[in-house]
Amino acid sequence: MIRLLAKARQALLTDPVTGEPLNPAIVAAWTFTAFFIVMTMLMLSLGLGAGQ
Repeated sequence: MIRLLAKARQALLTDPVTGEPLNPAIVAAWTFTAFFIVMTMLMLSLGLGAGQ
């Protein structure tokens, strides 16, 4: 299981075309963007009455 997680992590942090490691700043920016989008969608859905 740990080996599978390590392979998945390596696949996420490696450029699929060149095989080089991704820039950590780019990974952080995409992670923040994804988190921001998910939180925005959650806030909108609860604000529109999905939590009733």
